[in-house]
This record gives sequence, structure tokens and C-alpha cells, in this order.
Amino acid sequence: MTVIIFWICIGLLIQVYVLYPYTLRLKKSKRAATSVETDNYPSLQQLRTRPVSIIISAHNEEATIAEKIKNTLALNYPNMEILIGDDGSTDKTSEIVSKFSEVRLIRKEKNEGKAAMLNDLRKIANGEIFLFSDANTMLENTALEHIAAMFADEKVGCVCGQLLLKDESGANLGKTESVYWKSESELKKLESNFGAVMGSNGALYAIRSKLYSELPTHKTVMDDFYITAKILLKNYHCVFCEKALAFENTSASKYGEFKRKVRIGRANFNFLFSYLQLLSPLHPVRAYMFLSHKLLRWLSPFLLLAVLVCNILLAQEHIFYKAFLAAELLFAIAALFGLRVCNYFLSMNFALFLGFCKSFLREKSGAWERVERN
Repeated sequence: MTVIIFWICIGLLIQVYVLYPYTLRLKKSKRAATSVETDNYPSLQQLRTRPVSIIISAHNEEATIAEKIKNTLALNYPNMEILIGDDGSTDKTSEIVSKFSEVRLIRKEKNEGKAAMLNDLRKIANGEIFLFSDANTMLENTALEHIAAMFADEKVGCVCGQLLLKDESGANLGKTESVYWKSESELKKLESNFGAVMGSNGALYAIRSKLYSELPTHKTVMDDFYITAKILLKNYHCVFCEKALAFENTSASKYGEFKRKVRIGRANFNFLFSYLQLLSPLHPVRAYMFLSHKLLRWLSPFLLLAVLVCNILLAQEHIFYKAFLAAELLFAIAALFGLRVCNYFLSMNFALFLGFCKSFLREKSGAWERVERN
């Protein structure tokens, strides 16, 4: 039984980190409409008249909010409104935003959390399309028109832009984080061919306003994945727009990035049972994508732990298991001494494990903290 558990866990880990992208390339997509270049849409000028509400939730963003507003105003799109929610900032965020007459500002005295703020902002938004972006994210000026063009397909309910990380520090953390996001973007691009991108990125994504799902506020939630999952469950497509570019700086510290990953892990486990509907056999390709890209990845810490325990028990039975155990120990030592790929992999999985543990704890509020960027 120990041998069986060992190899099943190894197989699942290989599926998550190695095989999944290749299987997406092998399987032919039946969806061509949303994978074509947006420049090929003949009705681009007509699509640009669709009203878009740009929704930004901010908390203590005085360092970047003015630049964010100027960047948003520079978007090449004629019919948009900008809504910014100041969620109980203790700095000059509201004061700065109020200087821009083109922006509608909603201010809360108390920090209630991003989910609560997004729920409030969408109630006053008038757009046919909601575009969500973070306060520290800068967009290329053509990003919105490329995203709007993707909604030419009436089956498309959500469009995710491409996030590019800028590393001005040259630190190993920034380089590794950039590589991670590049691989995530490649996965989204492949999944887009099947209309089932497994989660948008809060830096830049847009939805049809009628498909917005009220975000839960009693627990930490990742709005980008929660909203995307609900749209997929309504049988609309979620696609990736490679030309819609968003830019952010990499994390300023390992500890800040680690805390962010723990929070993400906790949020995902908080609503795991509601996401399990994506495993429905009525949509086998979508179920396969959710299983491989999300569920098994979230469970990776437990698969890794099971492999280690089984490996220790089997080490006396065959030289192969002794060698495998030695390789595991070398990997851990490499991570401990700062080899960035090993360190990032183990810290990401440890953060997921802590997030799982924290999901059982009662939360005092949905308030959020900023993670400093370089």
C-alpha cells in the first residue's frame, strides 16, 4: 500500500508541474473565435463604443494612485468611467484621488476589505463591461480596446489580460517571480483555446456586468478567481488576451510575498467546496483543467508530505528509494541555502499549507494589508 500511495502522489505531482501544459498542446481546441488576434475583428470601432466601468479598490496607495489615475485616463478608449474605492486608507489616498474630476471616489472610514469595496463599487457602475485593476498596476494604453474586442463573442463572459512583472532590484526573488508569472501566462494562453482560463489576475481582467457575482465578505476571498469560477459555472467562456498588457513591480521582500501567498492559499481553501462544482463530468475538459491547474496544485503540499513519509518508510526496501530520499534532502538543502527555484517551490507550497491551516480559523474581518512592491 505504501508503494502505491508513493507512486500515485508522484504521478499527480508530475501531472501538475510537468504534463498538464503538454496535454493542452496535444488536444485540439474546437474554439477558434476567441483565440484569433483582436485586430481581426471587423467591428472594433463599434466595440469601442461599449460603456466600460473601470473599478479600482485602494488601501493606502498614496505612492502610486496618482500615477494609476493618469495611466487609466490615457487608455485609448472613448467610453469609460473610472471608479475608485478608498477602503479606509490612513494616508493621503482620498486626498489625491479627489483632485481628479474625471474619477468617481467612494470612501469608507473603516477598512472592510477589497471584496466589500468591489461589491459597493459595482452597484454604482454603469458600464456594460466591468474592468478590474489594482492600484499599483499600470496598463498599456491599448489594453482596454483589446479586451473589449474579445467580447465580440457573446459566449465570452470574462477576459483576462497579461501581467508582466518588472524587476528593478535585480534580486533573485524578483527574477523567480517573473519566471513564475510567465509560465502562468503561458498556461492561461493554452487554456484560453478551450474557453476555460482557470482564474483571472486581479491586475487586469474584465467581465460582462450582468455576470458579476456578489463577493462573500465574511471570509478572505480571491475576487479574481471567485468571479471567474462563477462565470465558468454559468457556462460562459473565460479567455486570455495576450495583447492586453499590465505591468507591476515585483515584491519588495520575501516575507511580504510569502504572506501574500499564505493569504491566497487561505482564500482558495475558504471556498474550496463551492469551486468543486467545476469538476462536473458534464464539462470534462473544464473539469480536467480545474483538477490539474488548481485543485491538485492546492493539494501539492499534502502530496509532497505523503511522498516524503512513504519514501522514509520504503528507504530500507530498495536502493532506488534511498537515492530518491537523498535527492529530496538535497533539494531541501538547496532551498535552505537560497537556490531560487528550489526555495520558491518549497516556500510556495509551505505557504499553501499554512493557508489551509488558517482556513479553519475564524476571521475577525475582511480587512486587507498592502504587500510592498519594489
